Amino acid sequence: MNKNIHNRIDLSNWVIHFVHQRKSEDNPQDLQAIAELEGIGDVFRLPDYYDDNGNGHNILSPFEENEYWIDENASAFDVLLKILHDGFIHSGWSLRNLIPTIYGPKSAVCFTEMPLYALVQYAKFRGEYSGYVGNYGIALRRNELFAAGGRPVIYGLSCEPTEAEVTPDGIYQGRILDIEKTGMPLCEQYRYVKTKMLKNYDPSSHPVDWTHEREWRWALPDASLGVPGLPFFLSKEYADFFSDIVIIVGTEEEQNAVLSHLKNLYDSGGTNIGLNYNIKMIAAAKVIALDSLAGFSPEEQIRIRIDDLDLRQIPVMPTIKVSEGVALRVKTAIETAEEIAISTVASYLEVHPEFDEQKGNWGWATVCTDVQSEVTQAMQNIGVCHTYSDGVYRLSIKEYRTSNLQLLEMGAREAAAFLEKELGQRFSVLTRLD
Repeated sequence: MNKNIHNRIDLSNWVIHFVHQRKSEDNPQDLQAIAELEGIGDVFRLPDYYDDNGNGHNILSPFEENEYWIDENASAFDVLLKILHDGFIHSGWSLRNLIPTIYGPKSAVCFTEMPLYALVQYAKFRGEYSGYVGNYGIALRRNELFAAGGRPVIYGLSCEPTEAEVTPDGIYQGRILDIEKTGMPLCEQYRYVKTKMLKNYDPSSHPVDWTHEREWRWALPDASLGVPGLPFFLSKEYADFFSDIVIIVGTEEEQNAVLSHLKNLYDSGGTNIGLNYNIKMIAAAKVIALDSLAGFSPEEQIRIRIDDLDLRQIPVMPTIKVSEGVALRVKTAIETAEEIAISTVASYLEVHPEFDEQKGNWGWATVCTDVQSEVTQAMQNIGVCHTYSDGVYRLSIKEYRTSNLQLLEMGAREAAAFLEKELGQRFSVLTRLD
């Protein structure tokens, strides 16, 4: 069968998860998170899954799910960056007007097995009027998704898709099909897609036909994976489903931004809520820019698949080597910056003996850089620099022994100014109250 796939341009060994713009009206998770942040309380939050007793469960709190915060109407590109940061594709109910289109007790992640050329054309067509499809996606090997539990959807039934309020045992399990009337067990209902084809054209009727999407779905089993979705960048303690990840973006500018984002995730080692990354998988992830396919001839573009690309030639996260000269220069600069931070505060207190360190705000002032460079890599190598996967690299340097935020910020700013001049890249100061 696999040999035949390579001879057919309509088939692919890859499936792709579309990433689209957020729409707050279709995402009660967003509404709930906003409400909690604003202190309003509960609004409405769908569970990640229902157990056998009909109890709904959410695996993470709204705060944990939004540790990497994006706007409720964020662009598809920003949504992609969040998915990469989180390390898993969040399962959901594919809401339309706040009504689940995923049946059964388990939320799901959706994919398409359309080849790349068909996906690009379809994304352009559908995205123009719905916004639900864009030029962004995460591609996984189809056989590996199958092994992880993913299955092709079922387009329509041979009987009426009658719905039920509860199971035959009287248990609420979300939006479900009547098990007895349809013969569709609960464990397979996430695969059902409503389909209504018309024999003859009738302007008063509306066909429902998504068969061209060639959709696959993966259902969240329960809380056993530790996250409410399909892990792909998380460490093997969560799951070890995939050997290859291909990230799809529209432009080379976005490609460079994603590669930088991956480097930051790699350097952090995990999220700020304690989810550890599989850094080898992050380092090996490929990033395709669709506009780079312009180098193919028109004949090639209309039939190209991920299978046809040389994955060895697709960019991956950059690695930065540090020369001995830069390593020594950085080490010396850090030592001098520490002296400057301490002496700045000491000199100020000597000139202002009336200053009371016990008054005012207490907190922390941290010298930071947002530049990925040989200099930043050198600071990481000597252990004075770390990041929380937010794009900011924080320096751990010695400072005057005080908790007074005014004094600490004073010393940190002088140290940052010195490092910027000495090392030739941006440095700034972040403050935080105790």
